[in-house]
Amino acid sequence: MTPEHLARDPENKLLWRANLKPRLDAESLRDSLLAVAGHLDRTAGGPTQPLADDFHRRTIYGYVGRTKPDPSLALFDFPNPNNPTEKRTVTLGPMQRLYFLNNSFVARQAEAYTQRLTGDDRTKIQQAYQTLYLRAPREEEIAMGLQFLQQSGGSWPQYAQVLMTATEFTAVN
Repeated sequence: MTPEHLARDPENKLLWRANLKPRLDAESLRDSLLAVAGHLDRTAGGPTQPLADDFHRRTIYGYVGRTKPDPSLALFDFPNPNNPTEKRTVTLGPMQRLYFLNNSFVARQAEAYTQRLTGDDRTKIQQAYQTLYLRAPREEEIAMGLQFLQQSGGSWPQYAQVLMTATEFTAVN
């Protein structure tokens, strides 16, 4: 970076610096979905169980098979349990976004999450941004949310799923 570059973009709003935020690891993503839905069982200890959709404990207590690793975890760079891994790789790809839009586990968590929102659509959008992104929505985001809900026939679970797909939810802040 040169002083000339910094002078052109002092607030760092342009993409030239590529300030990419690291994505949450596979376990944290799954746990975050369960937490916002109100399903996360925070009980410590106990036996492992398969990571089925109805398994609501933290992902660390899920069974990881050596011969057949969980495909959802693998999609989000869960390390191969057969190989020693010094550092996890982090990839960002379209399949990860499609997972959030098409996976039944995500859809169920989105549905449960929307049951926790109260008030009119504007208030629910504000609550959603506050809990998912830890910030208030901008006016244009509220307008886009209201438009989405109007065009989708008021499908709050679908809207919540879209919000959960955003990098702002899946990235470490």
